[in-house]
Amino acid sequence: MTSKTVRQFSAAGPCLTLGALVRETEQFYVYTPNHGRERRVGKGAVHIEPCSSCRDHPRTQYPHGYMD
Repeated sequence: MTSKTVRQFSAAGPCLTLGALVRETEQFYVYTPNHGRERRVGKGAVHIEPCSSCRDHPRTQYPHGYMD
């Protein structure tokens, strides 16, 4: 099983990576940031599948990160 990543859209550049998905409820994604305890965030505020603004999306508009 591949781990999924919780991401938040950023209007200034590529989506921000919040952390690894731990579990999903009806309303929330629960994730673990790199530096701490589990956190939760509403599903409407974030996404787990790469979008075209994510660095790891095949058709990203940011192939070189923030320097594009």
